[in-house]
Amino acid sequence: MRFELTLLGTNSALPAHGRFPSAQALQVQGNIYLADCGEGAQMRMRAFGIRESRIGQVFISHLHGDHIYGLIGWLTSQSLNNRTAPLDIFAPHGLEEIIRVQLRYAGPLTFPLAFHTIDPDTHGRIFEDKLIEVWTLPLKHRIPTCGFLFREKERPRNIRPECIEAYDIPYQAIPGIKGGADFRPPNGRLIPNAELTVAPPRPHSYAYCSDTAYHEPLIPLIEGVDLLYHESTFCEAQSAQAAETGHSTARQAANIARQAGVGRLLLGHYSSRYQDLSPFLEEARAVFPNTELGVDGGVWEVGGQRI
Repeated sequence: MRFELTLLGTNSALPAHGRFPSAQALQVQGNIYLADCGEGAQMRMRAFGIRESRIGQVFISHLHGDHIYGLIGWLTSQSLNNRTAPLDIFAPHGLEEIIRVQLRYAGPLTFPLAFHTIDPDTHGRIFEDKLIEVWTLPLKHRIPTCGFLFREKERPRNIRPECIEAYDIPYQAIPGIKGGADFRPPNGRLIPNAELTVAPPRPHSYAYCSDTAYHEPLIPLIEGVDLLYHESTFCEAQSAQAAETGHSTARQAANIARQAGVGRLLLGHYSSRYQDLSPFLEEARAVFPNTELGVDGGVWEVGGQRI
């Protein structure tokens, strides 16, 4: 299954040094899920080849401007492009009021827009379709904020092609076999499912932790995820400022990754004071070696490597 993350923006607060504010596109098969929508997000989508018509759900972590100021522009552009497919937006209380006021003066959209208010203080499942589940991750910031955990659903077992011919399995029986059923050919012995199928690939998972101070209650919620994006607004020399503003340092992000036993760590949400990001990587890898710098336009296979 295709499960890819494209970073559209990795800076905090201000666009700077070629980095845009927070926005991410997660592609699972043919579906695309948008996480946060900072200023200029639609420009990045077009620059990085994101098929916007395939976005059916938007997940907003909190209501600071660098995570939502690109949303109204993208929504109205979708309308100008005559979108008719419905769109769901999951966000803390307040976003619907902000967007509805803007649309009151900008004019109606060409597509149905549904808002779903989420509780940033609760870890719970807020969305699922046939491919994934999405869970909230309570974070520690200056206003109510949550991250999001995207988990693939377990797929059916794969039937061995040679068994279909060998046991003359009718096509009507295949869905049941893939679901775990045994099979008995006419006038034959019962064939255990384990002989007929192989296990599907292990489901993968991605955790997006947008804006947060160092927050150990997060650790059991993201334990063992394949890919973790954890904000690293500052380096350790500015740890006091990080604590004061509800942000993390690169070292603190690496500590969370190490304790949670994640597969890989992506850093991001950099302060505009930093043009050179190499100190972030050096600081984090000293604690968690499997760390990479998140960069605008970077694409990562969840459960794999950077593409």
